[in-house]
Amino acid sequence: MAKLINEPVKVHGQEALSLKAFVWRRRFYRVREVINWWRQPASWDRSETPLFLRVNATSGYTLAGSTGTYELCRLGEEWFLHRVID
Repeated sequence: MAKLINEPVKVHGQEALSLKAFVWRRRFYRVREVINWWRQPASWDRSETPLFLRVNATSGYTLAGSTGTYELCRLGEEWFLHRVID
């Protein structure tokens, strides 16, 4: 089951597909693996196509934190945490 979030996040990494980490609600998440990525077609009122990434990430600065699956979305230069996958 997935929980819809749609909140802005700050990402760390040079390229979208080699994302290293993100910060959500003042908490640091280290990306362990990019599971999948895809683009959705632009809507009639937007010329930009959103890029989605599904990642496994560990909360905290060490690898001992809890691991979860997250769906991130890049729209232009902005990033959002789209969903948290249970």
